[in-house]
Amino acid sequence: MAVSRRGFLTWSAGGAFLLALPARAAGPLSPWIAIHPDGRVVLTTTALEMGQGSRTGQAQILADELDVAWEQVSTVLSPESAPFLSDGALYSGGSETLRTRFTLLRKAGASARLQLIAAAARRWGVGPGQCDTEAGFVRHGASGRRLGYGELAAEAAVLPPPADPPLKPAAARRFIGKPLSTLDQADKTNGTARYGIDFRLPGMLFASIWQCPAWGGSLESVDPAPALARPGVVKVVQLKNAVAVVARSTWQAFQGLRTLEPKWREPDTLAASPLIAKTLAAQQGGTGSMVRPREGGEAQRAALRAAYATATRKLEASYELAYLAHAPMEPMNATARWTPERLEIWAPCQSPTWLRDDVVAATGRPAAEIVVHPLLMGGGFGRRLKGDYAALAALVAREVDGPVQLVWTREEDFGHDFYRPAMRATFRAALDGGLQGYEVVAATTDDVTGSSQPAPYGLKAWAATLTNVKTGVPIGAWRSVDTGMMLFARESFIDECAEALGIDPLAFRERLLGDNPRALRVLRAAAKAIGWGKPAAKGVGRGLALMHDWDTLVAHAIEAEVTGQTLKVRRIVVAADCGLAVNPQQVRAQFEGGTLMGLSAALGEAITVTDGRADQSNFDTYAVLRMNQAPPIQAILFDSPDAPVGGAGEPPVPGVAPALANAVRMATGRRVRSLPFAAQGFSV
Repeated sequence: MAVSRRGFLTWSAGGAFLLALPARAAGPLSPWIAIHPDGRVVLTTTALEMGQGSRTGQAQILADELDVAWEQVSTVLSPESAPFLSDGALYSGGSETLRTRFTLLRKAGASARLQLIAAAARRWGVGPGQCDTEAGFVRHGASGRRLGYGELAAEAAVLPPPADPPLKPAAARRFIGKPLSTLDQADKTNGTARYGIDFRLPGMLFASIWQCPAWGGSLESVDPAPALARPGVVKVVQLKNAVAVVARSTWQAFQGLRTLEPKWREPDTLAASPLIAKTLAAQQGGTGSMVRPREGGEAQRAALRAAYATATRKLEASYELAYLAHAPMEPMNATARWTPERLEIWAPCQSPTWLRDDVVAATGRPAAEIVVHPLLMGGGFGRRLKGDYAALAALVAREVDGPVQLVWTREEDFGHDFYRPAMRATFRAALDGGLQGYEVVAATTDDVTGSSQPAPYGLKAWAATLTNVKTGVPIGAWRSVDTGMMLFARESFIDECAEALGIDPLAFRERLLGDNPRALRVLRAAAKAIGWGKPAAKGVGRGLALMHDWDTLVAHAIEAEVTGQTLKVRRIVVAADCGLAVNPQQVRAQFEGGTLMGLSAALGEAITVTDGRADQSNFDTYAVLRMNQAPPIQAILFDSPDAPVGGAGEPPVPGVAPALANAVRMATGRRVRSLPFAAQGFSV
């Protein structure tokens, strides 16, 4: 999409937006808005859809300020060009899709609305101040005349955009803050929604793949004859570290693959969970560690260590987290087609930009000759920020005449994921005079874990020593990333400090928050709803956890019952303040689903490693939450109109595990410092 120099400079300066509004759909001049002659409005959206509803939220923002009827609005995915990119890429992740676009899209809609008003005023020979808008029309109140946006779009396009368009007050909003159904709800309900695995092209073949089970290994040899003897099998493709079977259906490809007996060349060093755990403990704070905060971190660490060494009351505790798989319901898949001019990829992906980078690295084809068509995702959670599955599809398709869709088996999905890293974190603090600050020393596999700061608590002194421990196990972003890891340790440690000081955990957190009304509101709401302070039956405990990240405050409160070794989560309350819930229905869904995902990870999920490969290969050995384990969840949402719009995808996850650990401590007197609970002897 071509953007004029003037339009780009205006957009990048953060002021008005050049929003040329075409009379026809072809060749829109606006980066964000196209208005058709019949009044239909098409938003160019940056949201790659994986069930989070961000396209709907972006459309609500634009439609409100543009002042159009909701039925007039649809969306189209943006190209990979300015002004749509973030950090040089088009992607959805990090709870950024709405919070980074909220003000931008409001200004875009407001600017276009004023241009439309100006066009109508010129046609009528009246002042723009005598006109207003309603549901896709400009009106002249004195004469009763009105014109549709589609009739005015071409004239509005040539008018200069306002420098600083005034935005609607909250009281005048029609869509922002309203629980509208998602734009694709009907398609998902009637089955017409087309996910990556549903995609079809004429003459398409189907493939499945078997990669070397040990990470970093390669294919030594394979006899293709048994697979080629199977019905429907067209070809066996040998790659550097894998073998693929191409057939006339996915099922035939699966069956052909099972007949093969590949020989693998495994790496000399093979990772194993017991050794990884020992290495994490041994390398905490070791050579090459980094210290946070960047400014003054080493001085703060020295002061904290000096205070800890001389304290009469002190506390130290270590916490451990296992590797986690993403386990989306839709397994990895992509469709690829080679031609002399280009390589086309159709894939459910969170970033076509980064996917293309991975395809370039694997195939050597220039980026300019690779076209990526993003498709609807059946789950992402960070896994589809990687493009390895598309790169493999491209390599297989290069050996075949025509398009090929590569679908992974569930076993490949579990065995060749990019897992959430394993981590060990040790917190320590001097408690003379209460908790004034803390030090954390953390080691993480093949990464470093941030988010160790005390916010929203008012503690001024903190320092983190972070170590990257190389293991060779593939890792990647997992929903809630660093905060989802470090918060388990920090919020468990906060409870342990409260216990050591003989203070109620709720009162202790209130004391640490000081004058922080937003944080106090969500904390107290969650605590009240769970029945904090009320007598509990024997074996029943309640726990709290508090988080502030992605511009969102979240408090989890959990009531759990332990009978012998059986752990049952009876109720969960999640209270959140994300500044403004653009679509409360979607935000509530995110907090309910994200809370269950956090509970699943806390109770039973873990990837363990033997001989350089994952021990878990399907849902029979990787324990995701079952329906009969899912407790009632009460979601409480607050608005803070003057605060930035926060995220809703990542924030529901991190607080669940520490709140559960704190509840189990209250119920049993036992402190769980290593996840998941099932690995600590609990029946869940």
